[in-house]
Order: sequence, then C-alpha cells, then structure tokens
Amino acid sequence: MSIYNQLRLRTHKVLPRRFHCYCIGAAKTGTTSISSMFKAHFDSAHEPAISETNHQIISYLKNEMTAEEVQSFIEKRDRKLNLEMESTHSLIYIAKEVVGLFPEAKYLVTVREPLSWIKSRINFHFKKHPPEWEEYRQYFWMDKTRGYDLEEAVLKANQLASLDAYLSQYNEHYLLAKHYLPEAASLYIRTDNLSKESGEIARFLNINARDINTSHANSEPEKASFIEGIDEHYLTRKVWSHCEDLIREYFPERVPFYLDEIQ
Repeated sequence: MSIYNQLRLRTHKVLPRRFHCYCIGAAKTGTTSISSMFKAHFDSAHEPAISETNHQIISYLKNEMTAEEVQSFIEKRDRKLNLEMESTHSLIYIAKEVVGLFPEAKYLVTVREPLSWIKSRINFHFKKHPPEWEEYRQYFWMDKTRGYDLEEAVLKANQLASLDAYLSQYNEHYLLAKHYLPEAASLYIRTDNLSKESGEIARFLNINARDINTSHANSEPEKASFIEGIDEHYLTRKVWSHCEDLIREYFPERVPFYLDEIQ
C-alpha cells in the first residue's frame, strides 16, 4: 500500500482524494478486478455497505423515497466512505443523482461480451445465494420474470429468472449509462481488455500506470456447467435479440458469429 494511501486510512481520510471514480459496469463484468487493481495504491472498495445501498436504491425505484431523500443518502454515504475508486454496479440506477451531486467524478464502465456474461450470471445465481444480494436479486430478476420458454425449463425448475429478465436487465444497464453518465467523464472498457487498457485508464484518471496492479485483471471465470443445460443456439438467439446494439458497438468481431447462429 502506498504511503499516501496509508496516511489517508490512518488519519480517517482527511487527506484529499487524488481522484473520484466509480466503476459502474454491470455485475460479473470485472468490477471486482477493477477494485483490486487499485487497492495497493488508492482507497478502493468493491460494493461497500451493499445491503443498505441496494435497499435504498430499490426503495427509490419503488417511489418509496423522494429524490431529495436518495440524494441525502448518497451524500452521507460518500462522506462516510470517501473512496477514490468504488466498484458498485447497482449505483447505475441512481446515476442521475450521483452525477448531479459529484460533477467532478469519473466513471469506468466495464462491458463483458453478453453471451459470456449470461453464462457467468446464471451459473453464479445457481451456485451462490449471498444474503446481502437477495433483495436485489428478487427485485431486478425474479420479479421481472413473466414466464419461461420451453427451452428454459431448467431455469424454472431451479427457481432462476428467465433469460428475458436477465438479458433485458443487462442491456438496460448500459442504456442507463449512456443516458446519464457524462460522455466526457466516462471510459468504457471491455472486460477482456482490462490489463491491456491500464495505460488508458491511468491517463483517464491522471495517475501513474505503474500504480495500477494489472495482475488482478482478466481473471478467468469458472467454467460454465449449469448453463449448458440450455440449447446453445436458442441461448445465442436470445442474447442477440436483447443485446444486438451492445454487441455491434463493443464486440464487432463477434457479429458474424451471431449472424451465423440466428440464420
């Protein structure tokens, strides 16, 4: 840990932030890696105070909180955390309020190839049930499931959300990012390019690239197993139907693969 970072932590963060950045890509797109890449030299955290944060976000989306109340929550939360780098994907749902409160902040938006993402997302939900994420999981995926196609019987049998629920939420995440995050203050990074783009990230944040630990980037996800119970051609068509624009913009080399699959 750098001396400056040690001093920030030991003096209760009275020293100023060297930058203020949110990593706000979707879940399972490298947000944990981003937090780890900055941990040694900067005040960085992955999903801090997440249970309370998600509860407040969901309450706001349910119109159980006013804009003023959620802004007050964000301000108090930031004063307490005072982070330089925060990776919390659920903040995208209050991005408008975050941007309004912190006009100097910057945003790293990690993007994962959607077919890779859906496999990782579902396998995680099948294998793990962290209690601090249950409310979020129920609200954003299970409550949005309106039914299952015959090809999704394995999802229904295991009380997982439908592909439409998962993929529409994934696509919505980036629509919200494009709509609310200021273009000049945002840097979109493909998950598979995290280590290669460390120099660009450093320039974006005006820091030394040597202070970014790329050994934490691009960790290999667990080999998919559960998702293999769904027909691959059906899955690919579903991904394309929800995420075509995202694929064309960030993964153009994958377009021929999808077009071959849907024919």
